[in-house]
Amino acid sequence: MRLNYLDFFGLQEDPFQTSPSTKYFYSSREHQECLARILLTLELNNGLFVAIGDAGTGKTTLASLVMRDLLQDDNTILALIRQPRARSEFAFLQKLNDAFGVNVAGAGRLSTLILENSLFNFVQEKGLQDGKRLVLIVDEAQEMTPTQLLRIRELLNLETENRKLINMIFFGQLEFLSKIRTKRFKNLRQRVAMSYMLNPLNLGDTGELIKHRLRVAGSDGNGIVYTRDAIRVIHEESMGLPRDICKLCAAALLSAFTSRANVIDEDTVRAEVESMPIR
Repeated sequence: MRLNYLDFFGLQEDPFQTSPSTKYFYSSREHQECLARILLTLELNNGLFVAIGDAGTGKTTLASLVMRDLLQDDNTILALIRQPRARSEFAFLQKLNDAFGVNVAGAGRLSTLILENSLFNFVQEKGLQDGKRLVLIVDEAQEMTPTQLLRIRELLNLETENRKLINMIFFGQLEFLSKIRTKRFKNLRQRVAMSYMLNPLNLGDTGELIKHRLRVAGSDGNGIVYTRDAIRVIHEESMGLPRDICKLCAAALLSAFTSRANVIDEDTVRAEVESMPIR
């Protein structure tokens, strides 16, 4: 059925997959602005950048885009933590060491102190002696505990007179703001070089996202048509969140396939909205 589905609409791939994909990522003006600020923060070695956005706004894919650019730079040592949640301070330090590929001395008798020293020595050696740019990307930053955030602050204290020895990019949901705004993290807030709020897409960008994904999936623009009213309803029901836009578009496309139609109108979308108890 999948082959017939794609053939019917003249597609080579599923255009509305919800897994993070740089190939299908639609870069709105806000995403472009956020990316530009991230790259500027890294270029200036200013330390910590924080990108905030609701679930489904494209933070994880944006993180992948940043990684793609950084991996092309031989002078950059990149570490990624997708899920920062850890059972203990020891486990979190292990994650950091593993992410940077640090060879920790004392295997079999590791302690929090050994892990901390290994990480700090690595940052100082690579950043100061070798002149490398170290970058830590953390997705789902809202999951970090107060103890983990204090460790992050200590890492950001590693610097010379004119640059940080380690740069960090945090992608977090709105809960991260309420956490970092508390009095306890005043010192960490002061180390945020720049931040940006990713808002949901507007109506125009919603339509452009749909066109972009169809085009990338192989559509020539004639096989599938989402009417203006259909796009308006998709935007309203998804509240402009890219992930939810894709879910509604996929459901409406499947409905059009079962009725052998290539025009998705307002009624088709509304029918799918009413039939989806979980979105």
